[in-house]
Amino acid sequence: MSRVVFLVPLALAACAPRPAAQCEYSSTHTIDFTGAGAHDVVTARAIGPTCEDAVALYAVREADGRLIWTWAGPLRQLYGQSEGGPEPQAFLQQWARAAVTTTNTAPAWPRLATGQTTLDRLTYEDIRARNLPMLCHLSSNAREVCAFWEPAAGVAGLYFERNRETTR
Repeated sequence: MSRVVFLVPLALAACAPRPAAQCEYSSTHTIDFTGAGAHDVVTARAIGPTCEDAVALYAVREADGRLIWTWAGPLRQLYGQSEGGPEPQAFLQQWARAAVTTTNTAPAWPRLATGQTTLDRLTYEDIRARNLPMLCHLSSNAREVCAFWEPAAGVAGLYFERNRETTR
């Protein structure tokens, strides 16, 4: 009987509601990635027990809600909160504003460094020549990842990743 008296409070404590995440922020922005006037929606989100330990999630959905692109990683790697830097919500608002261009603005194959793309040369150059929509967003505080939209297949794919300094 003494075991039951001990186990009941323990079981109740295990069922007690857990505190909500202390770093939970979200921002959305409308872009035209899949076509002119498409109204695709970017959602940039951070969630975690602290912002130091939060996960950053970047998702792009078509106007009808169909998910077409995602990226996730540690918020601290992406954001790197520094003294005097923007608050997480302000950072996410900025991050959600994706740069949409076209694949013909991507670096030519000879200018790519090893590991910047997982595509072979023929595929990379074909995508670049076809001038497809391309969305670029931060993947760390010094790098960005670029995805292309393939309208014939209705999917987005990873095109390349590069240092931000080389993009301006």
